[in-house]
Amino acid sequence: MTRFLTRATGTAFLAALVALGQPAAMAQSADGDAKEVTNGSRFGAWTVNCQALGVNKTSCVLTQRLVRSGDGGFLAEVLAFSNADDSKRYLAARVPNGVYFPAGFAMRPAEVTEETRFIWQSCSAKLCEALIEIAPEAAASFEASEKGMVAGYRPGLTADPVIFSMSAAGMTAGLDALAGARVAASE
Repeated sequence: MTRFLTRATGTAFLAALVALGQPAAMAQSADGDAKEVTNGSRFGAWTVNCQALGVNKTSCVLTQRLVRSGDGGFLAEVLAFSNADDSKRYLAARVPNGVYFPAGFAMRPAEVTEETRFIWQSCSAKLCEALIEIAPEAAASFEASEKGMVAGYRPGLTADPVIFSMSAAGMTAGLDALAGARVAASE
């Protein structure tokens, strides 16, 4: 088990470094005008979250922080990002540490029964992270879901599953804008 987590963690870490190590700048919109992608920009349900890695080096991802409506308690944070050349795109889910690993983290369009299962990557003192590579067709079906997405995990061995809804709207547009910003910054 440790060997799997170490190998998976290393793979996820390298993918994240490659994806996040690219600068954000200007992205071309469909009409050819440059649109600046900045920290806090919105793409549907997603928010651009950028962090400085060094001088003239910024990494940006799309993120959604999901909380309970009643008390604002943390449910999950979902991130969307791509590798440096935008040939692969990923979704990562961060949930509170203590999660029951065998139950996994999964999501699906609300009107579909088949779920997409994420692969656990690593845990810190506060969070555990699961990751999947998402194909363009899967991203399109997530975004096309009229009733949104359903996601969930089991927070502990004896706990009831935590099931919540979210939206994938804007994910492709946001990832395309971030990819355009990386290309514009490298020119």
